[in-house]
Amino acid sequence: MKKTLVALAVAAMAATSANAAVVYEQDGAKVELSGSFRAYLGKMGNDQRGDLVNDGSRVYIKASQDLGNGLSAFAGYQLRFEDKDNTKTNKEATANSKFGSPTTRELYAGIAHQDIGKLSFGRHTTNADDIVQDAAYYGSGDLNPLTTRSDKSVKFRSAEWNGFSFGLDYLFGDSDREVNDKANYKNGYAVTAFYNYDIDQDQKLNFGAVFSQDRYDAIGTSESAFKKTVWVGHVGYNYGPFDLGLSYGQYKDKYEERFSNEPTVKGRYSLVDVGYRVIEPSRLYGQWERLDAKKDGTDGRDVTNRYIAGIDYKLHKNVVTYVQYTHQRDKFADGAETEKDNVYGVGLRVFF
Repeated sequence: MKKTLVALAVAAMAATSANAAVVYEQDGAKVELSGSFRAYLGKMGNDQRGDLVNDGSRVYIKASQDLGNGLSAFAGYQLRFEDKDNTKTNKEATANSKFGSPTTRELYAGIAHQDIGKLSFGRHTTNADDIVQDAAYYGSGDLNPLTTRSDKSVKFRSAEWNGFSFGLDYLFGDSDREVNDKANYKNGYAVTAFYNYDIDQDQKLNFGAVFSQDRYDAIGTSESAFKKTVWVGHVGYNYGPFDLGLSYGQYKDKYEERFSNEPTVKGRYSLVDVGYRVIEPSRLYGQWERLDAKKDGTDGRDVTNRYIAGIDYKLHKNVVTYVQYTHQRDKFADGAETEKDNVYGVGLRVFF
């Protein structure tokens, strides 16, 4: 997620790309290094104390080799820091901070043609990650029901023709037919379409749509148990300092007939993302996100509403700081008391 045409996110992504350091370039081969430090300081919930957390800091290495005639080979590696070790000694203070234990977030390679598109294999984001466009920061777009990343998949993204492009993904599941106490991922696929249209020099529209399906084994067996289907549509609009993004979709979790005692679950997803650049280095932004779920045979729905409001300031084209407040309400079908939670704090992102 968080790949958007809205002003701030574009600036951030552009900064990351523009500042990628070329560490090697010879005979058509190029290796680039980039990344970002992302931290958030604040109150992470009503029942939590103040905290400092890593919000997805990363290092990105990209390599490409020109093969001639519009063809090229490429590879990518993204490193993130997601430690959960809270072991401590009398000489150090450690906690679950996610500022250590580097892990491989992405590792992929593929072939590209400038007039056709890119075909890649490995661990990377899916094309669905580009559908729901959100431009808030900490926790932005977290309710999105789409599968936006795969540990192993084949991904194709076409070149853009007159504003139109499309994507195809096939996701591989667990290779072993193990019988255990979890629902193993079996396989999945997604079909995406995108269209960008410039109304005039100042106004831009972008559209996106996706249909995806994920299949899982039953707990304790190696047989298919249920599948999750999702469709989401998006429209984005940009006019000078103003940005608007609207997304809506539906999903369904359906079990195989032999699991007739398990109810089908249906739900809806909505997102509204608004931003206004007050002055060139600063932007006001807001986001409303809603996800609900309804089981067959019941009248009520579980509903989660999340509201985000904030303001950011670019100290430099590569340095963004922001203040953000998030309020979440969870209402349950069984009539239990609505749960409320508040998250607020300040964040910093440094791109290189």
